[in-house]
Amino acid sequence: MNLSTQGYLSLILHAHLPYVRHADRDDVMEERWFFEAMTETYLPLLLMFDRLHRDHIPFRITLSLSPPLLAMMEDPLMSERYEAYLMQHIQLSELEQERNQSNPEFAALAAMYTQIWTELYDYYKLCGRQIIAKFRYYQDVGCIDIMTCSATHAFLPFLKHEVSIKAQLMVGVLEYERHFGRPPRGIWLPECAYTAELSPLLQTAGLQYFVVDSHGIEHASPKPSRGLAAPVMTVDGIHAFARDPESSRQVWSSREGYPGDPDYREYYRDIGYDLGWGDAEEWEYIKPYVLSNGARIHTGVKYYRISENEQEKKPYNPVWAQHKAAEHADHFLYCREQQIKSYQSQCDRKPLIVSPYDAELFGHWWYEGPLWIEALFRNPRNQQGTFAFITPEDYLREYPVSEQVDIPFCSWGRNGYAEVWLGQENDWIYRLLHQAEDRLLHTMQHHSTNLWGHTAVAERILNQSIRELMLAQSSDWAFIMDAKTVPTYAAARTEHHLKQFHELNDMIEHRFYDLEHLERMEHHAACLASVHYELFTSSLSSPPPMLLPDAYAMDARSTWRYRKVLMLAWEFPPLVIGGLAKAVFDLSRYLVDQRIEVHVITRSVQGSPSYEQMNGIHVHRVNVLQTTTPIDFMDWVFQLNLAMSDYAVLLMESGHRFDFIHAHDWLVHYTAKDLKDYARTPLIATIHATEYGRNHGIIEHDVQRRIHQMETDLTAIADQVIVCSNAMVSEVQSLFTLPPSKVSMIPNGVEIASFEQNLSEYHHANLRLQYAAPHEKILFYIGRLVYEKGIHILIKALPHVHSSVPNAKLIIAGTGPMKAELEALAARLELTSHVTFTGFIHDDTRNDLLQLADVCVFPSLYEPFGIVALEAMQSGTPVVVSDTGGLAEIIEHGVDGYKALPGHVESLAWHVTEVLLHPDIADNMAVNALRKVEQRYDWKSIAVSTKQVYEGVIMR
Repeated sequence: MNLSTQGYLSLILHAHLPYVRHADRDDVMEERWFFEAMTETYLPLLLMFDRLHRDHIPFRITLSLSPPLLAMMEDPLMSERYEAYLMQHIQLSELEQERNQSNPEFAALAAMYTQIWTELYDYYKLCGRQIIAKFRYYQDVGCIDIMTCSATHAFLPFLKHEVSIKAQLMVGVLEYERHFGRPPRGIWLPECAYTAELSPLLQTAGLQYFVVDSHGIEHASPKPSRGLAAPVMTVDGIHAFARDPESSRQVWSSREGYPGDPDYREYYRDIGYDLGWGDAEEWEYIKPYVLSNGARIHTGVKYYRISENEQEKKPYNPVWAQHKAAEHADHFLYCREQQIKSYQSQCDRKPLIVSPYDAELFGHWWYEGPLWIEALFRNPRNQQGTFAFITPEDYLREYPVSEQVDIPFCSWGRNGYAEVWLGQENDWIYRLLHQAEDRLLHTMQHHSTNLWGHTAVAERILNQSIRELMLAQSSDWAFIMDAKTVPTYAAARTEHHLKQFHELNDMIEHRFYDLEHLERMEHHAACLASVHYELFTSSLSSPPPMLLPDAYAMDARSTWRYRKVLMLAWEFPPLVIGGLAKAVFDLSRYLVDQRIEVHVITRSVQGSPSYEQMNGIHVHRVNVLQTTTPIDFMDWVFQLNLAMSDYAVLLMESGHRFDFIHAHDWLVHYTAKDLKDYARTPLIATIHATEYGRNHGIIEHDVQRRIHQMETDLTAIADQVIVCSNAMVSEVQSLFTLPPSKVSMIPNGVEIASFEQNLSEYHHANLRLQYAAPHEKILFYIGRLVYEKGIHILIKALPHVHSSVPNAKLIIAGTGPMKAELEALAARLELTSHVTFTGFIHDDTRNDLLQLADVCVFPSLYEPFGIVALEAMQSGTPVVVSDTGGLAEIIEHGVDGYKALPGHVESLAWHVTEVLLHPDIADNMAVNALRKVEQRYDWKSIAVSTKQVYEGVIMR
């Protein structure tokens, strides 16, 4: 923020349309509302953003994009129809140039429309129809902030059940995340309708602020000392930004405000209404450009300005209009300067003027609106420092605490309350809507046996019934009935969605699933992908375990918030020593995709920050206390745990509340125990390997006994233990005397697309020459160089392989304590020229070598899982592994790889030789292996399984 700035101005545009997509018809007038808004508002705004950004003109705007609008923006059918709409407009404007050859002013305007619509068509195609991505880009670069809205713009105070309001809010949050890759911070409450009951629901949805009408602040209790010059705060800490009435009048009013100026374009004079009255030839000319039933519509070709004499309209002059927009922008900014100066004497902080408008006003109703907005930011007054354009989010960063008041029921509708949405024209809808809410909850409660053992079809039916109810709840239908614009359409839409809602609930009640009818409904309402029946389960008195909402936790008040998990891992990227670091990283980022907030506490690493966000994961790195003299390993582990515990407690004391602690292996045992006792939080422990297994059952040294004891203690205090293979299930149950119900098997996985990306980035032929001659066959191993990995068995097997394949070359990648011993073994066997030790290699090189190899070999003596085998399988390279532990479970012998006897030199050599001598068999196994990886070992499925373990722990 500029310290010399005296105050701030926040321009907020609320972009929303009801869901008017009609899958079976392309001539519905209401569907054109979307096309008109795209042409006159949304695309012109983006083009304006582009111009300002290109010219390095700073701009800050807050924009809300409602879920129904986003659904239509991303819909392929609507995109296809919109392109056709633009093409038809271009065609009409070209015909108009010919028709008006004798009228130069109109011909020039027709040419202007041709140019504008052609530019929009080209721009839309250039964007690949993905205009949501353009809005996201401008948010990501800091030019705009985007707010969410409720699922279908329902008038929230008029919903009957709290859970219905929650669902409307949460779908708005989830749809926002789906499109913009982050949780929303602000929400545009539909019609700015607020009641005190909304405040805690906004908090639990993770929202920080909303916009309220000045009416609500003027009647707040106590009366805010800063008036309308600063936001206020509800008892739940949600900030309310009040609409400024003065700036609203200057823009909203068609008579008092700027849009009514005589130089601006007249909205109501359109050739769709002007032509063809009493002239058959004219009617035949315009007929293709109105509705198929002959109903008159706006074509967008408008030739007149508003004019001073209403009875005699004058031709529109775009140059005059542009100059007038610049004048009005200057006047608007001058007025805001005066307001800010007047506020300074009564405000103890920099005042903020909030100017919210319907986005569709700019361009659609007020044609020059986008030019006016652009002129605001290009105006020299912005350089004088009196005020700055900011967003509500910016203001909260400077002033995070606001004055707490109680805001009464209010809206920005006529007279400040709700008479627009509840009058004699529309009051009949609420009885039907409330009955539908009651029935939905009744279905949940009384048909739970059927639902909770649900089939996928039953789930779809229930989800679609919620979607239909939400579409019926849209405030637009009541508004249209009150305004009497197209009341028949609005009433029909309300009745249509409620009819379909009841048909779907009939299916549930009668257990008769009409799949064809369901698919038809889904096709017609292809929106709100985030709707899920679990959003309503908090209304049940005792919901079954698997019905907890996917993305939310229930606290004592049965409200929702994001799940939060605290991961404890002694290694984490970029520090990668073994497989644990990568496994924790991959699991964490896919849990983030499942809408779980993940915090990882790990050890510090040189060159990495103490805190960062990595792929959506909150990574906290702690320093271990430095000593003047070296300490042994176990003392270092203790010091690491002290540092991790201290940091975690500070994190919790700062306001973080975690639903779970997830500890990875014995090295974080002390921290896991401390935090479980301190926070009384469920503890999940993943045992990646055991000391007993690593040492083949020999526990004789003091360090080994201590590690084994810590593993025993960790599994004892954990609420659930996760292991990565069935072999490990048996191992931990036997070693630590765990009941079967306490152990879950969840395999590790691989990133499905990672190798495909590598193929285009490296020239494999050149890389191959760095490791082997063109005629040599490559055997590849990667992993830690430790005894249990069996690399010494592989080196001893190489001479046996040479007896049949003399050109076999072994590449060993990785580091570890056995490196020198293994190099000496290769030298003793006179294999130095046939074995290459690469040391540590980066992931890209690893991926390439996995693909370059003729066979990947993993001869482990002990292997809890063997993720590197999956990586090899995914690379399309045949594998040979030891028939032990997790490796034995991954590979089906002779189908997708070979399994050799553990520690058996001859068995390993024979299977490697078979792969090299029979490439057809090897290729077939590689194809089967790749298919298995894609079907069974993707991280998304693993994250879902892990989340289910979390939920199961919560329900105990």
